[in-house]
Amino acid sequence: MDSSSSGKKDMLLELFEGRMVGGTLSQLANYSDLFRRMSEAVFLLDRSSFRVLECNEAAMNLLSLSEAEILGVELPKLLKSEGFLSSKLSQGLTQSELIYHNERGDEFVFDISANALKILDYIEVIQFIARDVTAVKKAERELQEMNSVLTTLSTTDEMTGLKNYRYFKEVLASVHHQAISFQHEYGIIFIDVDHFKKFNDRNGHPAGDEVLRMVARVLKDCSRSQDLPARYGGEEFVILCRNSNTLETKLQAEVVRSKIENTLFPFGEFQPLGKVSVSIGVSAFPVSGKTYETVLENADQALYVSKEQGRNRVTTHSDLQDKAKKAS
Repeated sequence: MDSSSSGKKDMLLELFEGRMVGGTLSQLANYSDLFRRMSEAVFLLDRSSFRVLECNEAAMNLLSLSEAEILGVELPKLLKSEGFLSSKLSQGLTQSELIYHNERGDEFVFDISANALKILDYIEVIQFIARDVTAVKKAERELQEMNSVLTTLSTTDEMTGLKNYRYFKEVLASVHHQAISFQHEYGIIFIDVDHFKKFNDRNGHPAGDEVLRMVARVLKDCSRSQDLPARYGGEEFVILCRNSNTLETKLQAEVVRSKIENTLFPFGEFQPLGKVSVSIGVSAFPVSGKTYETVLENADQALYVSKEQGRNRVTTHSDLQDKAKKAS
């Protein structure tokens, strides 16, 4: 056997036994300068054991470990991700994300990738590259949180915590479109706090604001899974009742009216009716209109009939239609 063949055999033996570590492979690969200069952390791994055969300076900086602490150690164990990373490497990892915790417990996010690298005709290793994207991920999370806050602020009524009318109208338009497409029904409950101006005049606006917040809590407590309560504006509220016909919507409106009537509001005993109460109008699609604007307007119309007839009551648009038919 010539000396060249013998040298190859010894090199392979050292590689398979995990003893070829610390600078030999990258020199053989003829990319030594590139290997040292790369800003990403690069690890050359044994294909079967995933032991680190070589690493660049960026890899040492990434893990805050010395070369001696890295070489010869199985990379999944080094990155404290035996199950996840061993499985990924065995399956032929292309690109993924890894959460790493150092000895102090600090969390890092690494963007990782791996590919087979042929050093010479007779030596093939895994080139594993890791990039610290912790700051990028943190910035992305902060941006998402900020957007979430801005979305909440733009869709939520600040005083009551209910969705605002702008959001309500967008959802109503969407529900209406679905109702047309799938032949569904939906109902609208329009609510007005009775004699609210008198309450404010007698007890002050802070007390009036508290009444609105209490009414909002009642609406939340009474709402079913398909209901969307919102503040329309001033002392008016609306509830969108998905998959509900006129009767089902009216029954839900009665639940709301009764709950508010039986809630003890501060200074409620001084109201003209002896309590804080609400007048309610109900409408439903498709019997109350072909467009969502018309359905909403007809709920509002029914509300004003409730007010005219003594307040603290529920009137449906269907009731008005029936009366109109009888009158004609």
